[in-house]
Amino acid sequence: MKRTNKIIFWLSIIFWITAIWICQYAFWWSIFSNNTYSQNIAWEEIPFDKTHHFNIERYDKELTLYKGDAAQAELIWKRFPLYKPMIDKKLKDAGLPSDLFYLAIVESALKETAGSSAWAVWIWQFMPATAKSYGLRVDDNIDERYNVEKETDAAIAYLKKAYDKFWNWTLAMASFNRGMNWIANDMNSQYQDSFYDLWLNTETSRYIFRIAASKEVFGNITRYFDTSKWWNQYTIPETKEITIWKTDNLAVWAASQWYTYAEIRYLNPRIRKNALPEWERKVKVYKR
Repeated sequence: MKRTNKIIFWLSIIFWITAIWICQYAFWWSIFSNNTYSQNIAWEEIPFDKTHHFNIERYDKELTLYKGDAAQAELIWKRFPLYKPMIDKKLKDAGLPSDLFYLAIVESALKETAGSSAWAVWIWQFMPATAKSYGLRVDDNIDERYNVEKETDAAIAYLKKAYDKFWNWTLAMASFNRGMNWIANDMNSQYQDSFYDLWLNTETSRYIFRIAASKEVFGNITRYFDTSKWWNQYTIPETKEITIWKTDNLAVWAASQWYTYAEIRYLNPRIRKNALPEWERKVKVYKR
């Protein structure tokens, strides 16, 4: 009986020592293991196998560029509250992957002054003709690409259409950069149906990896940066809507109503001139 008790005792000791060792191993493995090369974007895995070995360097490059520009990362992170909740909600309501938010980061860094030589502007970088084809008003007086809610709706409509064409979110996102017809032509001429098996121009070939790196960095921000030194993220100001009637001088009108011309332009960037030819228009002003 005593022998049996000793065996049970020593087996228990061995069991608990083994259990503790396994738990410690798992804990430290979870901290120090690098799962960088197991990534997905918009529900789709990025291949890093032997026939896609170039993807490792392509992804590393974008990740390293983020890590090397802490100032840019800080400003993007600070802008998150201004845009991410709204974009996330619209993506969810439309049934689209939440990862598509990171496409906006790649397009504009969530920067209101973002623009290109092709006259693409604002968060989603729509060019004038494309914006008009998705129902946005773009003229000398009003440019609805600067209405972030409406431009987000247009981006969602585009991405839905692209997904319906390709049945693949990676190709849909790539087409946001290159265009649906160009991506389709590349697929047809190369007899491939995966973004990762296409030979593309430099900008588009980087595009998906930039989105993936954005997701990795901003989804695990404290792994890459000490955000305690970044102060606070920006907050959405308290505003209200008022009605502006036709005016040939918006600055004069604003002053006469005890508002400032600057706040009208800052809060309503779609207004492109110091005048409003329409008889009635809703605009935002700061709550006082």
